[in-house]
Amino acid sequence: MPDMLFTPRQIGSVTVPNRTVFLAHETGFAEDGLPTERDAAYYEARARGGVGLIVGPSSMLVHPSASNPMYASGYDPEVVPRLRMIAEACHRHGTKVFAQLQHTGGEDTGEHAMRETWAPSAVPSEYGYEMPKRMEREDIEEIKLGFAKTAEHVKQGDLDGIELKAGHDGILRQFLSPKYNRREDRYGGSIDNRVRLVNEVIEAIRDRVGEEFPVGIRLTLDEMEEGGYDYDYAVEVIRRLHPSLDFIDSDIATISKLHITDAPMHAPLGYTSEYYGAARELVDVPVIAAGRINDLTKANDLLEEGQADFVGMCRQLIADADTVRKVRRGEEEEVTHCIACNQNCLGGIHTKGHVGCIQTPRSGRETKIPHVEDVDPGDAGRRVLVVGGGPAGLSFAVTAADLGHEVTLREREDRLGGQSNIATQVDSRTEFGDAVRNLTNQLKARDVTVETGTEVTPETVDPAAWDEVVVATGARERSPDLGGPDVHRSWDVLQGEAVGDRVVVLDNNKHSAGVSVAEYLAEDDHDVTFVTASFHPGDQMEGTNVPPFLETLYEHDVDLETHSTVVGFEDGGAQVLNVYSEEVSIHEADSLVVAERREARSGLGGALAEAGFEEESIHRIGDCVAPRLIDKAIYDGEMLARELTA
Repeated sequence: MPDMLFTPRQIGSVTVPNRTVFLAHETGFAEDGLPTERDAAYYEARARGGVGLIVGPSSMLVHPSASNPMYASGYDPEVVPRLRMIAEACHRHGTKVFAQLQHTGGEDTGEHAMRETWAPSAVPSEYGYEMPKRMEREDIEEIKLGFAKTAEHVKQGDLDGIELKAGHDGILRQFLSPKYNRREDRYGGSIDNRVRLVNEVIEAIRDRVGEEFPVGIRLTLDEMEEGGYDYDYAVEVIRRLHPSLDFIDSDIATISKLHITDAPMHAPLGYTSEYYGAARELVDVPVIAAGRINDLTKANDLLEEGQADFVGMCRQLIADADTVRKVRRGEEEEVTHCIACNQNCLGGIHTKGHVGCIQTPRSGRETKIPHVEDVDPGDAGRRVLVVGGGPAGLSFAVTAADLGHEVTLREREDRLGGQSNIATQVDSRTEFGDAVRNLTNQLKARDVTVETGTEVTPETVDPAAWDEVVVATGARERSPDLGGPDVHRSWDVLQGEAVGDRVVVLDNNKHSAGVSVAEYLAEDDHDVTFVTASFHPGDQMEGTNVPPFLETLYEHDVDLETHSTVVGFEDGGAQVLNVYSEEVSIHEADSLVVAERREARSGLGGALAEAGFEEESIHRIGDCVAPRLIDKAIYDGEMLARELTA
């Protein structure tokens, strides 16, 4: 057991029961600028799961000029009772709660309030289009007052402390930055002047909440932008920060480099350790580590090595709210490890309107989906045959076993995993397989009969032997419309089918399949041309995943042909049509590899019905219903298990 991780530690006057921190992030639950019961349930789930400190609700805006419907309006006095609701929900489990205060400055849009954005100088962020207004002295005084009033609301709301955001987005970092702060008054020019606003905000907060109330800062330690500050500059900032600060929470890059701040699986675990480890040597207050930490044993090593005092986790605790509790109970194999796909945590904010996780249907839906421990088994004990060992079948089997059903799972291949076994052939996507490994680890701990290398047909199953049959047979990649011996499906190539030296990859999939097979071939020293009708490769992927793929493709001199498709392939040449200009060019190639859409393997359900199974006992889940992303497969599986138990 990682012992140091479970020791208490002071932050100012507050004793945090252990060294784990649920980091601040958008949830999408706020309504009319106020936290909701969904926020309370979401944070309470992590408190029940054993985390020591929660930084949330976040971010709490300090002034109307930073209007954003995703955030709580911390400056509004009506926020106080909502904060008390969250505090009470978390405190009953012994967890401490801090609020993150911020103003988004020039790194957001004025669309929500239909007004200008504010920034230290009229310098636009690379993240957006709008040119911000250079703040006048009166604006600066308003912002300082906004931070102070919001801090007072936090204390009145019974929360335990405050974190100021000078991280990857926010006006406080913009004032620190030589790129975004080009003022020549007392708030710009020298590093001392650029730090001035942060310190004056801290003083204004101290005037409202006193010296004993914990106040810390989340600080970007390297902007990683052209013209922005680097770590050496951040060191000088740290040396000038107000002495009353109680902690430093580490951050990296800016919102325009979100693929670095919230790096997808291309980045290794703990990829930012050199930054917070170095910062720890500079200060006498606690430092919170952050950056792809999903293993508590390794997290404990960070503490024992003196690289940090607390371990911050965001996506890991979105994926598994019970991570801390499971490890503390010695149930490491039960942990659902984050795979950094960013599909439903970051991506969910934009596609679903709230945070979530592809692996955990309950995450972000805590008010609608109860914890499995709280579900009444009801009519449990049914004999269930699951056909298919991909994510949908595995998800169903784990949850159904938890709820008391007698489950047998049969998979025709020699190993479990389904389509994820194909995706993980690409080195940068290997971690995607952890979604299946997490489920298979959990399956091993349950009384489920697993039979691999076993194909199910109507002739091999007896209707009398099963109360329910769950069909989770997945999908296959469609065959390309273009034929010929040198035309290949992407799945076949990823599973070892040989292709020539010069390859054109046609991406009709638009998600990860096309860019994955292009990267796979480029890294195997093929000469690759990538063709897509989209504006950029992988345009249906969650946004932070795209830049790392592009970096790899460019690194390997892949020729990118956007706005285009392939209309013919013969005599060693691909006919590439620009869909806008309608011009056709010939690209010499030995092979054409097509990443196609998928089609459902849907026949088994109907065949079983014809063989005598009662139709109401046959259930189809996942891609055999309709090919979708993995989150839908896992959701289908878990929700069916719950429905059969209701």
